[in-house]
Amino acid sequence: MYDYSGVVHIHSCYSDGSSNFEGISRAASQSGAEFVLINDHDTLNGLYKEGEKYLNGVLMLVGLEVTPKRNHFLCYDVESVPSNRLRPEEYVGKVYRDGGFGFLAHPDQKENCLFPAKMHWDNWDLDQPYGVEIWNYFSQWMSSFKNKTELLKSVFFPKACLRPPEPETLMKWDKLGEHRKVPAIAGIDAHGGRQFSWIPTILSSYKYQFRTLRTHVVTKEPLKGDLHHDKRLVLSAIKNGQSYLVNYCAGKIKNFSFFAHSGQKNWLMGEETIYSKDLNLSVKLPSKAHIKLIKDGKMFAKCFGSNLNISDPGPGVYRVEVYKGNIWPRPWIFSNHIYLRTQLG
Repeated sequence: MYDYSGVVHIHSCYSDGSSNFEGISRAASQSGAEFVLINDHDTLNGLYKEGEKYLNGVLMLVGLEVTPKRNHFLCYDVESVPSNRLRPEEYVGKVYRDGGFGFLAHPDQKENCLFPAKMHWDNWDLDQPYGVEIWNYFSQWMSSFKNKTELLKSVFFPKACLRPPEPETLMKWDKLGEHRKVPAIAGIDAHGGRQFSWIPTILSSYKYQFRTLRTHVVTKEPLKGDLHHDKRLVLSAIKNGQSYLVNYCAGKIKNFSFFAHSGQKNWLMGEETIYSKDLNLSVKLPSKAHIKLIKDGKMFAKCFGSNLNISDPGPGVYRVEVYKGNIWPRPWIFSNHIYLRTQLG
């Protein structure tokens, strides 16, 4: 398997970000990211004016973010911009009818009394196979303060604002997984320094923001430096949940693995299969950490170590949470689901 780290939900100068693709790709390269997913607000101007390409060794891919007052939707593989005046079920439906796919953006973002914009999702009941942005850096930063004193703390210690994904988001995501595959991503919601140029912190730099949350894709063949080939590999992995989410403030990682196996057969994150008693689940880390195996939204097994192996776990929807550190464990890795079904379809 091949493992590639990327930054997702990035805004450029073609909406309210502060840089063009050259600057963003340079920051991504300096921070060690291998691909970037651009999501400008209600526009594909970046695609039309700069195009998808490799820049500074980084694969630059372009989607968009449909942004009404709330119910924002990140979408990819699209060639036209859905109107943000449509109802959510209409613009989400249009994306899928046109051959694209997408994710509910910051679906449970908390309202902040200092910045009272409401950008959560009202209703997840949509008749499309959408995914969910379960972790959003800027959303968590925005909800980390309730007064001016807390705002100053958040400005000068922004990395401390990163928490695990919202419990209600995880609960809804796990529940949806009982009925269908539901891919998840981690978004940064990066805008660069246009709005925060006076702040010498993570808020005013793409480079620093790119060192917060990452989405790692797992592929069965390597990237080749060919735009068409590599775009299909990365977007397919994102669409199908063959990925895991990492808080780089807690530590970098390569080749985390969570898989089901029976005999010579393996199933990766994002895949589903019929459950059988000879099926096992395995988690592997390069170093010891606190591993939690979640089944159907509830704790199923946990350990401190670099490996966790479970035989005959039973049918269910499984995912992994990893926390790093002993005194104050920090959220580190959240996997996509593996689906062990009693029946398919």
